[in-house]
Amino acid sequence: MSDLSILFPEPVTVEVNGRAVAIHPVKLRHFERYGKAAGALVELFSSASVQQINRYAATHSRELRKILLVATSLKRWQLWFLPATVSVQLLVQVVRVNSGFFGDALPEMVRALNGVQSCND
Repeated sequence: MSDLSILFPEPVTVEVNGRAVAIHPVKLRHFERYGKAAGALVELFSSASVQQINRYAATHSRELRKILLVATSLKRWQLWFLPATVSVQLLVQVVRVNSGFFGDALPEMVRALNGVQSCND
């Protein structure tokens, strides 16, 4: 157990409308909410059209605000006043910041699990 380490990523700061905004790592309690918002965003960008952007806005704006509320340093009232394009760009940054964790942690987990399985053979 002593050779295991747990990564606690630090917040990353981006500039939004001239203001520094911290982007926090997604916590486990918000993982489902993050997955829905990030999944919808990836789907949007994979085949973006005017209709899909409108559909995203109509069906995901609440999810977008909820995940930005917990994954950034912005307050609820600040999120209401952000332009939609800025909100989506900010979610892209939330996904970018959090993808680093998954990019590092998942391969390590696979290696660890493969090692456990080969030891049991």
